[in-house]
Amino acid sequence: MTEATDGQVPTPERQGDILAIQGLAIAYAHAVDDSDWDRWEALWTPDARIDYTSSAGITGTPAEVKAWMPDAMSIFTWTMHSILTHEIRFADVGGDGDDRATGRVHLFNRNGLEWEGASEILDVGGFYDDEYVRDGDVWKFTRRIERSVYFEGGGFATMLREMVAKQQS
Repeated sequence: MTEATDGQVPTPERQGDILAIQGLAIAYAHAVDDSDWDRWEALWTPDARIDYTSSAGITGTPAEVKAWMPDAMSIFTWTMHSILTHEIRFADVGGDGDDRATGRVHLFNRNGLEWEGASEILDVGGFYDDEYVRDGDVWKFTRRIERSVYFEGGGFATMLREMVAKQQS
């Protein structure tokens, strides 16, 4: 594997790949915040695997998760997903190193909601473990595993932490 951030200056072509993959992660955040599930689904290969279980969500294909997302996200009055500190590694699997990559990106999600009659803010921090593939001239997700590290806020955050702890035990 070749790391994009290993201290070497990437070629102009590789810089373009890095920017495209970073743009993919940013497009994901905006599609979620805009509740634009068609745009969100277009960021994935159809057979991709998505795992949101660390935040009490589901695992599935883009179509399955797209069907689940509107109801799951309906508790929030607003969301702000931030994507930070992106590490990208390009894989040379069977000589197709220009077409596949893995990544890890830190996430910070701030979400507004009403819970038990009061306005609350839920902060979620963690990272995504990703796999990407070039599809023609476009990079897409083939896998994303959310690894939530913390949930902070009011009563909803407490309930969510307890729910996740139960699922993990």
